[in-house]
Amino acid sequence: MSNLKAYLAANYMSGPKADAILARSSDPTLKKKRKKQHKNEDYIGGSSNTEASNGLMLRDEDEVWARSKNEEEEGDDAPVIGKELATFKKSKSSWATVANRTALPLPQAEPSSPQDVKPDIKQEPDIDGSATTAPVQMTKRRGGLRTATQLREDTEREIAEQRSPSPDEGEERPDPTETVHRDVTGRIIDVKKLHEEEKRREEEERRKEAERKEWTKGMVQRKNREEYRRLEKEMAAADVGRSRDDVRMNKEMKEEERWNDPAAAFLTKKKKKGPRRPKYEGAWAPNRFGIAPGFRWDGVDRSNDFEKKYFQAQNTRARREYEHNQWSVEDM
Repeated sequence: MSNLKAYLAANYMSGPKADAILARSSDPTLKKKRKKQHKNEDYIGGSSNTEASNGLMLRDEDEVWARSKNEEEEGDDAPVIGKELATFKKSKSSWATVANRTALPLPQAEPSSPQDVKPDIKQEPDIDGSATTAPVQMTKRRGGLRTATQLREDTEREIAEQRSPSPDEGEERPDPTETVHRDVTGRIIDVKKLHEEEKRREEEERRKEAERKEWTKGMVQRKNREEYRRLEKEMAAADVGRSRDDVRMNKEMKEEERWNDPAAAFLTKKKKKGPRRPKYEGAWAPNRFGIAPGFRWDGVDRSNDFEKKYFQAQNTRARREYEHNQWSVEDM
């Protein structure tokens, strides 16, 4: 037990008590005090007592236990008090410095004084040694010994930061109850963006399909449709009544071409302007489609006479039908 006390005093204690324990453990001449054997003093009697007694005398049990406790403390566990030194004072801190002097001093604990008396707190020096007067702005709680005032200030600062509006408060925050969708690899999928992309893709497909349908139609048909729409708009804005002095109506009637017009050959005004391709001016055999030969044709028929035989067969069939009809009605 003495070795344990000496080890604790050498490594974890300081002050007169530790010095006394180390001195007692190092000096073999000092003997350990033994507890005194006390007699049973619950009753006192006989000639050994100096007080006069007339028999048995009862004493308070608490008084006996208190006195025995004070006597037992005279052993190793009794507090050692040096000359003009005391290890405990109510007005000062009860903490003893164990580390070297180069370490930063810890703040002293608050004394048990009334509330109107403020504790004398030693300011912590900075790295350069200068003391700070203003409280340091901390983002996290600092560990170690701290006073109630410092804890209260930190709590008030945290509450103020929570109440103060953040810079991104105006932005739309994600809904915590919204379902999070992920793909096979685990990446988060934005369903709204997928719907927008799908809608954009469908619109692009519809536009391309409309362009394909428009490409299959000829340029002449498109031009005719546009002209028809233009005429419909003009007719919607025009008056219902039309007279013989209508310039537009007269112009349309003059420009109209008729197959049996006898004066069409005398027209000197060319209606179509622009470049015209040359045509074959000679005679050529008819065909099923009425396609004229090119202007470079030399007049030699290089076909297999299918078109010629085709028209001959049609003429033969028409002649036979005519003759049959004539023969059937001959006796009428």
